[in-house]
Amino acid sequence: MLYGLDGPTVLLLPVLWSVASARSSQLTFRRTPAAIAGTARTALVLIAVSLAVTAVFVAEAVADLGWFLARDKTGLHLALTVLPAVAAAVGALPRLARLRRQALGTDESAKTGLRAAAGDPVLAVPPKVAAYAAGVNLYFAFVPHEQVGLRELAAPFGLLTVLVGVAIIVQRRRRGAASTDTGLAARRPGAARVLRIATGAGLALIILAVLGVTAMTTSTTTGYVADGVAQAQELVKRTPVRTGTVTVDGDDLYYEVRGSGPPLLMIPGAGGDAGFYAYPAALLANEFQVITYDRRGNSRSTHRHPGRLDMTQQAADAVAVIRATGHRSALVFGNSGGAIIALELARAFPDAVTGVVAHEPPMMTVSPDRQKWLALFRATTGPISRIAGEETGMLVFALTVGIPFDSYASIPDDFSARMGANHAFFVKNEMYPFVAYEPDMALLRAGGIPIVLAVGTTTLATNRYYGQPAGILAERLGSRTVTMPGHHNSYFDLPGPWTEALRAMLRDIQLQRRS
Repeated sequence: MLYGLDGPTVLLLPVLWSVASARSSQLTFRRTPAAIAGTARTALVLIAVSLAVTAVFVAEAVADLGWFLARDKTGLHLALTVLPAVAAAVGALPRLARLRRQALGTDESAKTGLRAAAGDPVLAVPPKVAAYAAGVNLYFAFVPHEQVGLRELAAPFGLLTVLVGVAIIVQRRRRGAASTDTGLAARRPGAARVLRIATGAGLALIILAVLGVTAMTTSTTTGYVADGVAQAQELVKRTPVRTGTVTVDGDDLYYEVRGSGPPLLMIPGAGGDAGFYAYPAALLANEFQVITYDRRGNSRSTHRHPGRLDMTQQAADAVAVIRATGHRSALVFGNSGGAIIALELARAFPDAVTGVVAHEPPMMTVSPDRQKWLALFRATTGPISRIAGEETGMLVFALTVGIPFDSYASIPDDFSARMGANHAFFVKNEMYPFVAYEPDMALLRAGGIPIVLAVGTTTLATNRYYGQPAGILAERLGSRTVTMPGHHNSYFDLPGPWTEALRAMLRDIQLQRRS
């Protein structure tokens, strides 16, 4: 199966339609039948190629083979690609073909009427509309929205409407000027070309600016506005932190300890830095002794033995951190890849675990779409990273995760500075072992350890692939699924409500063990 073609096609379509639009617009400035025939032929080819790429995009969306499109927005993506493509195919293509035939059969004496026909707005406006629509489609493909309502649609579609209107007006003015040989293009063609390029660049900058502002203001977690960030940041400053390292199998693992009470180990996912949980650790320190750590090879922990890390090693590292902080066992929370480590820890070292909360484990081996998603991670960690580098592989992965843009404003600065160096390590050594992990359900059930699966409201609302395994695992393990506020990383932008939801689950596990 050809998975993941939605990404390349959604990127190509704005470019292809823009070039086709520009070529169609140039017909207005062609002076001879031969030039008109040549330009019309190029425009025909470009529109045909654009239509072919559109067909591939539509097939990927309809068959659900894509890696980047949210399922709940398939109708929006199809509307933004199919309708403009049909308009271009029905409106521009036959007219361009007819114009080319007319140009090939026209002599110099009849060129005035031909040039008037070449300025027909229908030749250029449909490709221009398709280009603008493809840009909006790209926007909604890669800017995550929990819901798409009037507010989210207003800016990109309002911009689209204005630009289409401007395009029609400009095309009509060009047609009039070209037909009378009085326009700038007739008098100074070089200056006209520079003006067109400058105008196009200016419009592109305006589009990017408007869409960028729109993305930051509408790509949000519905119902929440950075709840509790300032309070959590202040509490982080006031909460004492004890740091240390433990040597495990030749590597030094860095850890942090906050608070007092029952031990709680929080295992980070991709990026592996203790700073993922700085906010919830400070908030929970009044009830638990919260232990966080940099996983092997990440940030302040070492990785002196090259090669991919398997889940057994990850679980053994977690046990070593628990023991280094003076405990034989602990409650364990893990998010994303950390949730997978938490489940392996419960399977392989049940004596070290008193309970598990696994938040959105991306365990693609239990997903009904396992082939599609394992293909994504094989491509990301394989050819994409080998050819374009691990940072590109990380970008591809990040685009599939769909974290709301405004949530990044809540990430601590020191954490961001450390994280940059972890991306390549994650792609090279950790990404595929996480998603390809296959749990031993029988052993997990037999261990008798309380396990709660958790998933965010935004993750569910947007049908993110990493939200599917939680419910499946809960059913197979005879556990329960709890819905938490926000998205995959909402311990950053919603630390207050997110941490209180986690606190409630941890208390329930403690009550369950006592009963």
